[in-house]
Amino acid sequence: MSGARRARRGWFRKNTVALATLVLAIPLAGWWTTRSDYKSWYDNEPRDPVTVSASGTTYNGATWYAANVEENPDPSRAGADQDNLPDGTTRIRVYFRLQVDNLSALEGLGGCQVHLRAPDGRIWDEDAIADDYQDRPTGCSGGSDDKPSSWRGAAAPYYLKPVAGKPFETVAVFVVPSSVAGSVQPTITWATKLPQYLAFPR
Repeated sequence: MSGARRARRGWFRKNTVALATLVLAIPLAGWWTTRSDYKSWYDNEPRDPVTVSASGTTYNGATWYAANVEENPDPSRAGADQDNLPDGTTRIRVYFRLQVDNLSALEGLGGCQVHLRAPDGRIWDEDAIADDYQDRPTGCSGGSDDKPSSWRGAAAPYYLKPVAGKPFETVAVFVVPSSVAGSVQPTITWATKLPQYLAFPR
């Protein structure tokens, strides 16, 4: 046996433990990283629906009622500009109705995210530029408006502060592909409640 072979054998003998550790450590590190990424995604994916019933469902300090969905709605203000939508898309307006028995519960409703969810799992957020199609406050905690009622016209009653024990409505407007406009489902999520989400049947 040559000196080079003996040297190689000696090196392998001396480093057997280190090599075995390396062989085990690389797959283990890969598994741990993949598991961590998957868990992070899994914990932050809205996948557990809390379905709102027609008679009302209690969730996150409020009672939620069925949502009203309008496809291709008219602008909410007379003479409003009707901006052109991209080809193959449709505007959706959704009214959410809820009630709190204690006004302090409104604080817990802040930070909600309103979405439309297609049967295939795709999700759309509300359109940020939709003032001409919103006739009442947005957001889950209600809204108020100190301007004279004449400023809002017929919509003025919707801009009062929510009253404990009395249902109020909030609105969200979306732009989605026309192919799914008839099947999208309104949903609401809170970062503190994921992976749960409120699902409003159509």
